[in-house]
Parts: sequence; C-alpha cells; structure tokens
Amino acid sequence: MITITLNGEQRDIHDGSTVDDILSTIGAEKQRVAVVVNENIIYPEKRSSLVLRENDQVEVLSFVEGG
Repeated sequence: MITITLNGEQRDIHDGSTVDDILSTIGAEKQRVAVVVNENIIYPEKRSSLVLRENDQVEVLSFVEGG
C-alpha cells in the first residue's frame, strides 16, 4: 500500500495503481473529469499507464453544466 492525496484527503491505495484505477474506485465518469497529478494535467490516453507513487497529489475535477 502507498499513500496519496486525492482531492485534499489522504488515501491508501494499492501499490501499482494507475490513474484509471483510482477513477474506477471513486466511480468517476472517465470522459467527464479532468485529472491533475502533481500539478500536471493527465490526458485521457495516459491515464491507464500512469502509475501513482507515494505522496502523489491527485485532483479529480468534474465538469458541471448549468443554465
């Protein structure tokens, strides 16, 4: 297990987890979120290959539509 910060809260995850794994864990609609890891935007095509490391800072931002 490793510890990351996800949207401001510490969270333990399995070593070897990818960004896509985290999105699945939190139930995020993968096409409707933006992901930032350590202040770097992670584009959708990189999410399945980016393995998270100890102390990574991850922000998952949802798009909100309104009128």
